[in-house]
Amino acid sequence: MAEPQKKKTPKGGRKGGALFPKIDLARAEEYAKRLVSKTYTAAQPATIILPGVFDSSKGQGQIRASALKQYNLLEGDLKAYQASELAKQLASSPLEEITPFRQQACLAPKVFKILFDTFQGDTISRAKIRQQAINLKVHLDTADSCVEVFVSSLEHAGLAKADQDNVVFVKSPAEAPQAAPGTTPEAGAAEAETATTETPAGKEEILQPGGAADLPKPPRTTGAIQVNISVDPSMDPEKLEKLLKLLKQYGAL
Repeated sequence: MAEPQKKKTPKGGRKGGALFPKIDLARAEEYAKRLVSKTYTAAQPATIILPGVFDSSKGQGQIRASALKQYNLLEGDLKAYQASELAKQLASSPLEEITPFRQQACLAPKVFKILFDTFQGDTISRAKIRQQAINLKVHLDTADSCVEVFVSSLEHAGLAKADQDNVVFVKSPAEAPQAAPGTTPEAGAAEAETATTETPAGKEEILQPGGAADLPKPPRTTGAIQVNISVDPSMDPEKLEKLLKLLKQYGAL
């Protein structure tokens, strides 16, 4: 009876131990842009995404898809893959605003996040990073690959700078850019507030250009006004008419 054949692990595939992306962030970002374009209107099954985005429907395609999931750039399952919101940010952001999104992606894999937090702000040798990766249960046979992918990804994201055998880590990641004025509910409320005016009675009225609210209004009264008028027979009729009109306007008559 023939022995059952053992399933071969694809080249570059997982050999056990802690999971980490097998491609660096720069390559993952290129695949992410293709993924955004491919799933722009709707999620697509793996039978379309693997060959159409990752150039392979088998081992290498699965490895690349796994890397994008770890970088938080791909969502869904085999029946419906789609680009994540972070992938869309990477694909659409101008160069001067892209760094924070790259850093979010770079630190999404658990092993990469722990390694960065461990050495943040320090200058560390690759050998020391490899040692720590093994302490985090990265397989011994893939530890060197993990270090290379990790360091390359950090450099692409602006989180570290390789100096020969040493790696200089930044002190802290960059912050995501703030939304443009007027694009948030708070900003919209502030703009609406500037378009209002307060009347003497304390009621806010929105000013409409050319509308009645643009016209000056007499102050509102909160109580009755008692006016005693003595009519002088010698008073100019025109002046008397203006006086009566003014009193009517203020609600005194």
